[in-house]
Parts: sequence; C-alpha cells; structure tokens
Amino acid sequence: MSQPLQLLAFPLRGSQLIEASAGTGKTFTLALLYTRLILGHGDEKSAFLRPLTPREILVVTFTEAAAEELRDRIRSRLVEAAAYFRSQNAPQATSQDPLEQLKSSYPPELWAGCAWRLQLAAESMDEASISTIHSWCNRMLVEHAFDTRGLFNRELVTDTQELLTEVVQDYWRVHFYPLNTEQAALIQDSYSTPAALQKDLRGLLKTGIEGVSFQGQPLEGESLRSLLNKVLQEERKRQEKEAQAAQLEVNLRQAWLTDWPAIENYLHEIRPYLKTPAHDSKTPESYQALLDQIHSWAQGEGATPGKLKNFALGAFQFYAKSPVQEADPWRAFELQAEYNQLLEAAKKQPDTESEEPPFKTALLAHAHQWVETTFNQRLLQRAEMGFDDLLTQLEAALNPEKSTKSAQQLAKLLKNQFPVALIDEFQDTDPVQYRIFNHIYQLESDDQSTGIILIGDPKQAIYSFRGADIYTYLQAKQATQGRHFTLMRNFRSTQGVVEAANFLFGHAEQHPSGAFRFREGDYHPLPYIQVEAAGRDEQLYLDGQPANPLTFWQFAPEEGKEALGTGLYLQEAAASAASQLAFWLQAAQEGRAGFGHQGAITRSLQPSDIAILVRRGQEADAIRKELANRGLASVYLSDRSSVFATEEARDLLHWLEAVAQPGKERLVKAALATNTLDLPLSRLAAWQEQELAWEAQMETFMQLHQTWRYQGVLAMLRQLMDAYELPARRLQQNGGERSLTNLLHLAEWLQDASLQVDGEEALIRHLQEQLNTPDDQQLLRLESDARLIKVITIHKSKGLEYPLVVLPFISGWREIDGKTPQLPWRTAQGKYLEVSGKNHFPEAWKAAADERLSEDMRLLYVAITRARHALWLGVAPLKSGNSKSPQLERSALGYLLTGGARFADAQALDTCLRELSSQCPAISLEPAPAITSTRLNLQTSEVLEAARSPEQLPRLQPWWIGSYSAIRYQGMDWRLDEPLTAREATAQETTDEPREIPARPTQINADNLMQHFPAGSRYGTFLHSLMEWAAVHEYQEYRGFAAAAADTAGRLQAVTQRCQRLELEVYAEALSAWLGDFLKQPWSLEEPLVLAELSPEVISVEMEFLISCHHLNSRQLDELVTRTTLDGAPRPPAEDNLMNGLFKGFIDLVVLHQGRYYVVDWKSNRLGTDLEAYHPDQLSQAILKKRYDLQYVLYLLALHRHLKVRLVDYDYDRHLGGAIYVFMRGHAHPSQGLFHDKPPRELIETLDRLFSGQQKETQS
Repeated sequence: MSQPLQLLAFPLRGSQLIEASAGTGKTFTLALLYTRLILGHGDEKSAFLRPLTPREILVVTFTEAAAEELRDRIRSRLVEAAAYFRSQNAPQATSQDPLEQLKSSYPPELWAGCAWRLQLAAESMDEASISTIHSWCNRMLVEHAFDTRGLFNRELVTDTQELLTEVVQDYWRVHFYPLNTEQAALIQDSYSTPAALQKDLRGLLKTGIEGVSFQGQPLEGESLRSLLNKVLQEERKRQEKEAQAAQLEVNLRQAWLTDWPAIENYLHEIRPYLKTPAHDSKTPESYQALLDQIHSWAQGEGATPGKLKNFALGAFQFYAKSPVQEADPWRAFELQAEYNQLLEAAKKQPDTESEEPPFKTALLAHAHQWVETTFNQRLLQRAEMGFDDLLTQLEAALNPEKSTKSAQQLAKLLKNQFPVALIDEFQDTDPVQYRIFNHIYQLESDDQSTGIILIGDPKQAIYSFRGADIYTYLQAKQATQGRHFTLMRNFRSTQGVVEAANFLFGHAEQHPSGAFRFREGDYHPLPYIQVEAAGRDEQLYLDGQPANPLTFWQFAPEEGKEALGTGLYLQEAAASAASQLAFWLQAAQEGRAGFGHQGAITRSLQPSDIAILVRRGQEADAIRKELANRGLASVYLSDRSSVFATEEARDLLHWLEAVAQPGKERLVKAALATNTLDLPLSRLAAWQEQELAWEAQMETFMQLHQTWRYQGVLAMLRQLMDAYELPARRLQQNGGERSLTNLLHLAEWLQDASLQVDGEEALIRHLQEQLNTPDDQQLLRLESDARLIKVITIHKSKGLEYPLVVLPFISGWREIDGKTPQLPWRTAQGKYLEVSGKNHFPEAWKAAADERLSEDMRLLYVAITRARHALWLGVAPLKSGNSKSPQLERSALGYLLTGGARFADAQALDTCLRELSSQCPAISLEPAPAITSTRLNLQTSEVLEAARSPEQLPRLQPWWIGSYSAIRYQGMDWRLDEPLTAREATAQETTDEPREIPARPTQINADNLMQHFPAGSRYGTFLHSLMEWAAVHEYQEYRGFAAAAADTAGRLQAVTQRCQRLELEVYAEALSAWLGDFLKQPWSLEEPLVLAELSPEVISVEMEFLISCHHLNSRQLDELVTRTTLDGAPRPPAEDNLMNGLFKGFIDLVVLHQGRYYVVDWKSNRLGTDLEAYHPDQLSQAILKKRYDLQYVLYLLALHRHLKVRLVDYDYDRHLGGAIYVFMRGHAHPSQGLFHDKPPRELIETLDRLFSGQQKETQS
C-alpha cells in the first residue's frame, strides 16, 4: 500500500520507491531530498548516516538535457536553502514552505553551519555525480577498469552501423561463399543480399533481446551445414513426392484412356444407383457432361474435374438400397484411389511441418549468434564500444553469476563511492539497468547502510520501443514492498483539468482490468490514484468566455453509415482542428481570447500557447498542411527523419556535380531545373532561347567552381543560393523555412566532410553514399524557434506542459496483426523476438496486442496530463478495414470509455459520451468544429523597432573596393558585379562575345586550331587556365613553362582533362601541340622572349594587387590616359564617377627579362575570321575599343608602386619594360598577336600622385 510522501520525514536510508504522477513536482521533490542529504537532515528513522557531499550522491536520469536541468535545479535549491539558513529571521511556525520547515527543524546555533555546508555543496555542483545512465556506466568502466576487466581507453562510438554492415558481410562471405549451387539457392530464397539479412538482424541486436524464438521456444544457432542438409533432404523428399504424383497422374490418365469405351458403358450402367451430388447423375445429360470432362482431361485437355476424385475405388457413393454398392475394380478406379490418398497426404503436410521452424528462421538464429559474437569481438579489438555495451559490460562485471568474487568487490566499491543513489524516471528503466543498481544496492534487502530512491510514474512508461520495460518497474515495486510513497498534489494544471483527468481515469479504474489493464483479481500493481489540484489563478478565455477544461469533439460518420473510416477521420480531424484554432487566434487578435483573471484578459492567446499532440508523422503532416492553408505557421518538434532523405539533399547532389564540372551543359541544366532551386519555368525557357543569357549561367557556375576550389564548399553553396535569390523566394512559400534549414544543415555537413575527403569528386561520392544509406546521425534540425503552433508526438511531449493541448487524432490506434513479422516474447530465459507468425503462434500476437493497448492507455494518460488550462479530444466511431460498425474499443480512448466493450453503432458512442459529460462539470461534449477556409495573417515574430531614417544617420563617405571593370564607358555594356578572382576578371572581358557551340571539324592541327576553336567566356577562361597550368607545371628537373614544353605526355593529359569538362575532346591533341609550339616560339619584340626559357624565379602568375585611391574622378583619369597613350587616338570615353577606397586587379603574368619587368596579359578574343584581323593596326584598334589601354596603364602603375618599395635603385625607364598583350588566336600571324606598349614615365608618376590624393586635378 502506498502512502503520501512527507518531504521532511521521508526516509533517506534503505530502498524506497516514489510514485510521482504527472505534474506533481517530481524535480522539486528530488532537489529537496538532495538538500536533506547534504545537510544530513532527519531523525533516527529518516536521516542518512552522515551528511554527504555532491560527489557522493549519485543522481541518474535518462537524457543529457534532463541531467543538466537537474543539476541547475539542485544548485538553485542549495543556494536558496543556504540563503534561508543565512538569514537571522525566525521561520514562521505555520509556513508551508518546505525550506522554512527545514530551517525550523534546526536550532538557531546550527543555522550558520548549515548555510556553510549548503553553500559549499552549491559551489561543488560541477563535481556532482548527476548524469545519464550511459554516461555514468562509461565513467565507472574507466575508473574501475581493473575490476570491470575492461580497457582504460576504449572509445565510445555513437554509430556502429558501419561496423555491423562489415560483420554481416563477413558472415555472408564466411558461411555462404563456400556453398555449392544447390545450397546457395536456398540462401537466396531467404535472403538475396547481406543488406536484407542485416535488416532482420537489427532488431535482434538491441539490448535486452536474447535471440530468436519460434512458437515460444528459444532457438539455438544450429550448424549451418546441418540446417542446409536437413532442408535439402526435405526438399528432395518433396521433389520425389511431386515426381511420384506426376507419374501417377500420367498413369491415371493412361488408364482412363485405355479402357475408356468399356468404362464409359459401365458408368452409364450404374448411373441410376449413384447419388446425384457426387456424380452429377440426376439426368443423363448432366452425367454425360461430367464424363466428357473426364475424357478431355485424360486426353490432356482442360482442367482436372472437381468431382473426378469420386470415381475412385471405394469413393463411389451409391444409394443405400441400390443393388450395386461397390464399383468394379477397373484399373483407372484403383489408380484414382491411390492418387486421392497422395493428394490428401500432401494437404496434411504443412501441419506436420509447422512444428519445425522454417529454414529462414533457423538461418536467422544462426546468423544472430555469429554476428553478435563477432560484432562484440571487433569492438573489443578496436578498443571501441557502443552505448548498449556500456550497460551490458558494467552489468556483467557486477553479476555474481558471471564474475563471482570480483563482482562483489566492485559492488562494494561503488556502494562506498556512492552511498546514496537517486534514480529519476525509473519507469523507463530496462532490465539491464535495473540489474546494475540491484547488484549494488540489493533493493529487496533494504540495506540501511546505503540508500537508493527510485522515482518515477509507471503510468508514463511509454518507451517500450527503446527497450524500457514496465515489468522491470513492477519487479522493483515488488522488491520495495511496504516502502512505497506517492506525491499527491498536481502543480501543473488548473482545478478543472485535474478534475476531468481524475474523473476519466477514475471511471476507467472501475473496469475489471483497471484503468491501465494490470488488475488480476485482488492483484493490482498499477492502480490509478487520484491527485489533488494545487490550483492556478490564471484563467483561459476563448471567444470571451471561460474555456471548458476538457472537451470531446465528436465526429459523425457519413450519412447512412455507422462508422468513420481512418482516412476520412484523419482528413476531417485535421481540417476541423485547424479551423477552430484559426477562429481562436482571430479572436485573440480582437482581444477575445487569452489569459486573465475574473473575466479580464491580460495576455492574448499566442500560437506558441498551443500544442497539437500526434502519434506519427502522417498525422503531423495532415494537421500542418491544414494549418498552413489557413495561414497558421507551425513547427514539428518530433521529426526523426534524416536530412539525407530529403529532396534538398538529392538536389544538392545535382548542384555539386554541375559546379564540379561547370563546362558540361547537361549537368548545369539539371542543377538549374531542381525543385529546390525553384526557378520559374519562364526564366529557364528564356535562358535556353537567349545565348548571352545562357552563357551568363554557364559563367556563374564557372565562378562557383572557383569559389569551391579556393574558398570551400560552404562558401560556394551560399554564393549559389544568393546568386539565384533562393532564400527570398523560398521563404515566401509553405515549407520554405524547412527547405532552407535543410540546405544550411547539409552545407555545414559538406564543409566538415570536405576536411576528411580529398577533392571535389570524393566529396560528391561521399554525399552519394549518404543518400543511398541515410542514418539517424544527421536528423532534421528544427527550422524555427519562433512563436509557432507546436506539433509534437505524445512520446516526445512527456515531461513537458502546454497551456492548450489539442488531440485531434486520439481515437486512432495501431493494429498488431499478421503483417507484423517480429514481436517481443518473454520466456523464463529472457525476452526474445518471436518470428513464427500469427497463424502458427497466435498467443504471441494476442499478448502483443494486449500490451499495445496497455501502453496506449499510458500514452493517453501522458497526453491528457500535458495540458495546463484546457484540452480537446477528437472522438469518432472509428473503424478500420472493411468493418461496417465502430471498432473504437481497440483504441485507448475506447477502452477508457467502455473497458473493451464494443459500440454497436455511432449512437451508442454518443450516448456513452453524453453520460460521461453529464457526470463531470469539467467535461463537455461538442460537435466537431465546422471546417472553414478562413486565412489569417498573424505576426509570429517579435515586432522590431523601425530603422532610423537616413537623415538621422551620420554622413558616411563612399568607400569601395573596385576593379578595372568598375569603370564605365559611354556606349559600352557594364556590370555591377566585381570579380573576386583572376578567373572571374578574365571571364568578364569576354562575356560579350557571342556564344558558340563547339564545332566538330575533321582536320585540326596546331596551325589552324585557333581558327576553329570556339569563342566565348567559357573558352577564354579555359585558355587562361591552360596558361596558368603551364606556368606552374613540374616535370623531371624542369619547372614552369619549360616543364610544360618538355613534358609532351603530361601536357596532353592536362589538356585532355580540361577539354573533357567542356566537351572539347576533339581539340585536345591539336591544342596540346599548339601549346608546345607557343611556349617554344621566340616573341618578336626588341628583346626576343621565349616562355620556355623563363625560370620560375623570374615570373609571377596571377599577381593580385590593391591600390589605394582617394576621391579619384574616373573621367579625369581617363582623359589623362587618353591624352598620353597611343598618340591620343579616339576611344570610348569613361563616364564621370568618383572612386574612393581600394583599386583591385589581377595581372596574368609578370616577367623579368633582360633586367626589365613586363606585364603580360593573355587575350583570347576572336577579332575576326581570318589572320589579318591580328595585324598590328587591328590589334591597336582592339586595345582602344575594349579600353585595354587604361587596363594596362593601371597594371603598370601597380607594378611601378610594387617595384619602388622592393628595388633600392628602382628607375622606371630602366626597370619597367611595359605591357605585352598576347592575342593568342593571332599566334600564326607574323605579328604573333603581340601588342607591346610602354606609357611615358610622366603618366605613371602623375597617376601615382593622383591615386595618393596628392594631385587633385590634371592639366588640360
């Protein structure tokens, strides 16, 4: 019999069990008991032997979050208690405050000492032994490695799936590869792949599962060869019987045919004496029709007549008084009798064979035994352990049957280390965990030298799928018989909610099996004990009226029907609940719904006050869809899906493939067409029709490729999303926030993964592997913590509370039927997985269905007790399958109402609900809310203050980092985007060239290559990258251009790889030869230069520079350059623009040759269709048209400034050689496509002063 718990008189020695119903202050109680243990509080019956320190009190709970919360709550309680004792105020004798009462139990002269002890404990909480069971076991295995016979440095691995896969594959290789064809075929019939076998093994390898059982009997892992031989023998017997039957049928047909005329005449003679039903002998016509069927069958035509079996010797059915009582012994009749016997024996065969486990079941038992043993050995060899191993290894070390003397020694050590243990959420304990604590503290013995306090609520034991076992709780309850205590006051819910819950479960307690289905006669280990309500002052008002504490929403079946189908119930319940919530939140905006006192609303109802509890993801999807249709945002707090199973993960793979190979249009098109990118079809179509627009997309992916290479995959993905305005577009759509959260999650994962793999393709393969086998290590992240309606599973809601709780789908249930392949089955040896099937072992399936309903009752209790102010339950005369009448008794709600009795129809349910609601004022019955389409526009985030107006802001000077491309020219296209890399700068110079589809010429060589090579930014960037590769290549003793010229094979390989990315393979060989010639050919300058003769020490590739400029006018700059270069020839003038900040650029190549420094720039522009387009005069015109003159002047200015600080005796005239612009397509022209110019010294020095701000104006 349980007794109410008195906090200050509760015994802190021996073994005690505290049952804490929902909302009764379990954590508060635990913290105060902890405080008493620190003080050593109590009398000779209740106090522990001595005061304890935080490191001596073991507190165990079942999640890391709960452990942290407990630590904080206990620390706060210790600090608060210390303050009480530090105060000199005498406690009030009538105070109900437990801390006041605690203080009053000590004389004043001890208050200071108590305060000191409490404060010291609070400051030592970082050393407190408060953790999860797994963390504590891990710590004990390390601290007591000798006594647990473990390793000191075993690594804890959170995911052992990879190792399990490896072990299963090894099992497959070891046992199946040596088999012959006949044996292997048997295996294939059961498991076609190792993955299929691993899927069935996964449930067997959980903690607490001993193995496989068949018809209730545990199966030992029989020898595989023995299994195979047995099955093959049976198979051979079956084949022999089939052959025997087939031969007998052949003989039978032949016997009928051989004597057919005589048999037919004989059968007509005896027809008058035969019973009609067995032989169709009522009329000659019907009889002849049957004989014709027999004759056709004997000839091999048509199916076997159904009544042929009645024409066997001994099977003819004659009238009792007829002169003929037995047929003549024709050979056909004798063989038919034999054939009938054979068929009858075959029908009985399955019943005899069902006593033996099928081969697949026996194979599974064999595989489980080998895989489990090998898996544990591998973990030990790797010095690793999984979470389950933490428990099993410590339990084995403490088990006297397994470790004899060392077990007793270890238990004594742990008992001395932790004299008292407080086990929170004990109803979620599994058998292994219970045995650990029972080995240490011997619960049944009630050892007064130690203390163990078990705190939990068996009515909330809902985690059987995790291995938690309510029977373990009941075992502990039996071991602590006579030492049970109960918390009696509910501090969570209002008086009305507590009254409604008490009434409903009090009503269910009257059923023969009790509310939670554990009563058996006088034995009732799990009764419902009613609690008192501490009460809450705040009242909920809906539509201006006080809300009913508990409301049944009644759903009616369709017209003319008695029950509602599950699919329709799901739709109607979701739409109805969403409509009602929309109405309430609309009322809240109008001040008619919220919380307050005495009719006055002081706080409006918010979406975050509402929690919708569901059982599974399908229900969550349904209600969230309906909420979104009404403009109500929600968040699903229980999503256990892997981010790799999302559409965003699959689409991201397309993005990566396209960015990794940006020259392949097919991949870029696939990336742009993904649902996640969500580009309008009109835009995609326009890109296909407009060459320049499509070229810009290809260039974007080129730029993204460079970002990935130089800044990482995370930067690239963010750049891609910004480039296509993905966040702004998706956030306007339903599910957009979820989609963006998935993308950012995946981007972070890819960035981390990129540090572990080598290169872009390896990262893509790694992502592909994750997509193929998603695991639960990368679960979906919560997309928002804004004030949204919460959708959460009942399982995850345990321990939480919500102002309003809606249970629209609470009438549903999950059936355990013949489709369920495996079920837990308890035997004297432990828990097994029963695999024989419902037909062969219905007892297991019935027991599982009973346990399912019992756990559903506990789930219902958890759901109802989450509400603070009010809750709503959707009730329907629900049915499943083809049933016409309600089957609500299969659900927890149905059992609560009737105790398992079936409702005859919807009216019976209505009558029951009306009777219940009439007996309890806190319960009301209403029709399901009407479905409406009202759409709200709620403000779900905090209102921010308006930004200051521009007039209120301090005036800022414009400052930027710009480049040559930022200077705009009259009559020329210009772009806002600044190049981030040298390759982007190169691409910008050629994007205005028309895009070409690469031709497929038949005759290409180094001489005519550039006439055929396609133009456009992609191909220009390609040629630049080729020169960049040549400048840094290494081959044997050569480096740089010399290496590229000498390494013919390496050059061809590099060129081919780059050509493949742009689908230019046809040009690879000629391009490699052209490059070799280009590098070796002397340039026709005043001082001839050969690239292949330049050592790496005298060149600098892709040199980046930044030049500061102070309020420089671009038109003044342009006028100065125009006047002093190229004889003042006309060129497009620059627009007026003020430049202030840093001027940025990239120089393709800087060369030191014959004591002079040259700026070299590669130009891939196609100036014309023939070589004359590269005449020196034409080159000068191209320079002017593109304004490369200003570009190379700025490059030379940068080099001039650089050399001024690097060379002690620097002189412009002596050290600078000028700029060389190499138009690579003109290589075959006598000019070699070379343009060389050296601006006057005065220009460079004037520009130097202008950029420094020392010279404000130029002379006109």
